[in-house]
Amino acid sequence: MYVIKFKGLNLASNKKKVSNSKIVFLFYGIGNSSNDFNFLLKNVKKGYQLIIPELPGHNNDNYTRRNFSLEDFSKRLSLFIKKKNIVNVSFFSHSVGGIIPILIAKNIKRKVNINKFINYEGNLTEHDTNTITKKTANYKIEEFNRKFKILIERCQSSEQKSIKRWSSSLKKVNSSAFHVISCDAVNYSRKRKLLNFFRIFFKKKIYLFGSNSNLGIPEYSFGSRRFSIKRCGHFAFFENSYKFSLIFSKLIYGRI
Repeated sequence: MYVIKFKGLNLASNKKKVSNSKIVFLFYGIGNSSNDFNFLLKNVKKGYQLIIPELPGHNNDNYTRRNFSLEDFSKRLSLFIKKKNIVNVSFFSHSVGGIIPILIAKNIKRKVNINKFINYEGNLTEHDTNTITKKTANYKIEEFNRKFKILIERCQSSEQKSIKRWSSSLKKVNSSAFHVISCDAVNYSRKRKLLNFFRIFFKKKIYLFGSNSNLGIPEYSFGSRRFSIKRCGHFAFFENSYKFSLIFSKLIYGRI
């Protein structure tokens, strides 16, 4: 695995620099890190380049400007795409990471061809923020910095394998970044603006979900093909990395 650096961004990749390969961006959810997807970076199909940007304040990120907002993050990613002359991209996102391709698409407009967008339970509606981000946003940032330690401890002691593994990445997250990104996720997810943009703007798209997850809204609302990961929930890459890898390869490297 390599790390490409650009204006404070750390982007994990299977290649040292941006190549002429088919570019795939993977945007993970809050509290995760690129390390959680090393199994994908080790098995990238020939002719492709996988890039996983670290969320602000994640994976021991020491970004000195301390601007943790998703808006700033997306603008820097849009500039990265422009400066590296990337004209064709595919997006794969998870959870809060589902907001980022939408913000990037608004920045780059029609200047870049978005081949496909695979959204794995990405934030599209207010329901998607009910589990953790809305609860986080309800705290003042100073208060949450103390609560964050409790969150990590509870996740560590969880009987669920996926939550316990999530705690390992949580330890490498700046608590202020977690709070700011949670507030952003809640604000962006109101009034279904994200869902409407997802439905209308992206031509080739799939909504991916775990069969054990509660979607909160009818499946037909997503305006796209849907694909279920059987016997998995929100963290399929932890629950069954082999199955997740097969589905990722089928959807990203194959035709949809």
